Amino acid sequence: MLRAVLPAWSAERIGTTPAEPSYVADDGFPAEMSVNWSGRHPELRLLFDCLGDENNLGHDDSTVTSRLRQIHEIFTPQGNRPSHAPLWHSVAWRPPMRVVHKTYFGLYTWPLSQRYSAVSEAMDRLGMAAAWNDARRRIEGVDGSREIEFFAVDLADEAHARVKIYYRNHGADIHEMNRIASVALNHDTDAALAAYRTLAGNRASAGEGALSCLAFRSGLDQVAESTSYLRLTDLAANDRQAVDRTAELLRSEGVNPARLYALAAALVPGTLEDSQGLLTLVSYRAAGRRGDITTYFRFPVYDRSEPHPLSSVDLDRKEPKVSDQDVERIARYNEERQREYESSELIRLLADENTATETKKAVLTYLQPWSNAFQRMISARVTFETDPQLRTLALEHQQEEVGHDAILARSRADDRRLVWDPVIEAGASWFVDQFAVLPGVQRAVLAHLALEAGSLVLSQAGTRAFPDDPYFTLHDEADAEHLEMGYRLLRQRSDWTADDLITVLDRAWQVIDVVSNRIAECALRDTGAVTV
Repeated sequence: MLRAVLPAWSAERIGTTPAEPSYVADDGFPAEMSVNWSGRHPELRLLFDCLGDENNLGHDDSTVTSRLRQIHEIFTPQGNRPSHAPLWHSVAWRPPMRVVHKTYFGLYTWPLSQRYSAVSEAMDRLGMAAAWNDARRRIEGVDGSREIEFFAVDLADEAHARVKIYYRNHGADIHEMNRIASVALNHDTDAALAAYRTLAGNRASAGEGALSCLAFRSGLDQVAESTSYLRLTDLAANDRQAVDRTAELLRSEGVNPARLYALAAALVPGTLEDSQGLLTLVSYRAAGRRGDITTYFRFPVYDRSEPHPLSSVDLDRKEPKVSDQDVERIARYNEERQREYESSELIRLLADENTATETKKAVLTYLQPWSNAFQRMISARVTFETDPQLRTLALEHQQEEVGHDAILARSRADDRRLVWDPVIEAGASWFVDQFAVLPGVQRAVLAHLALEAGSLVLSQAGTRAFPDDPYFTLHDEADAEHLEMGYRLLRQRSDWTADDLITVLDRAWQVIDVVSNRIAECALRDTGAVTV
């Protein structure tokens, strides 16, 4: 079975430096060994990176690879992804059981929006969408910074095979790791926290890049179990300390650590005291099986540390990374569309002193369903946003906008009609849909540079028509700040192009124009007024 899944590089000689650095190990070597210590016999595992051999799906046995073949295309350009997801395989053997094969799709080269899109589609195909939606909602409720990094499948008997989703955590402490693990149906929080403390020594940190693995099983609408991986290279002074702490944890779980010591001594090139990074990760799963601890060894192959093939996603992005000319181009285009909108029929109706009062009030009647729908739009943005910085901005925006539809309703106290119009509803639905499918920055631009810019123009006209109306007064003040939020964001991010954003803005302004014209048309129709 091992021979069937070995990639092309397995026949090549190992040199002094990697021909193609892998993300598996810090020195670029494309393989690692791990041992799970639960049960009567340890389980030996070997993980390796296919290094571009992305079509190497392994076995031809359809009963083994049915799941993999069902979802493989999702993680390729044929599935509308930016590139092939790096493909990793692992084999695991616990005597006297048969060998188990697992396959991993590395998502770390893609933008966050593409990662979540691929995972959601794969979970839907596998019939696990409900469990994934529940997990994602609960994970996003845990404070901290993290990114989804791997999607994996156990290629074993369908009845117990797992689907696994891995998060890389940034700056997490052991309590945050425990809260993440607690989304699982089976998780002992007390046992987990005690294990984390043993591994971390007297520190609260889980180590930079600590991992959380969520395991899903067919028939469950919740994560079945969760495994936490603490990074011992950050938490221990050397491999001696890392092995000793792991041995202490094994003893507490009723496992004799003698074989761990023997294995570490066999793998280390010198002494454990002089080594660091051999025992890189230790994972713990508190799902009812004693000793469910896995040690991950990175082979000390290369003489010097090679850079990773990529750096991890910059979740903060605080430094400006785009040219001022690009931002200015977007600003000029958007300001031009704002000026065009100022000449629209709706804005002229509100700003014109000759417009009948009843017609202006009728504008508010048809503005109400749009205002109601705006609450759905900003909620959709929060729901579908996965980038930590963009989600924070979306939540801030939502908090400042919540209840504005009710303010408009109160200002229309003498008109209790609830109207429905297919054009207004279709325009609102378009925005809700775009907030679900667009990449993160485009989603933010839709909110801050299109909707808020249009709202600012509308509010300025509204304050002239209704000088004391709290709805328009509030928006006249808030919308300018919300618009500036969008431009500040563009100066901080690099994951956008001016052409893409102008395309999004053009479509958004077209929809705003259609909806606005419809509101004006309905107001004029209902009051029997005519335009001049």
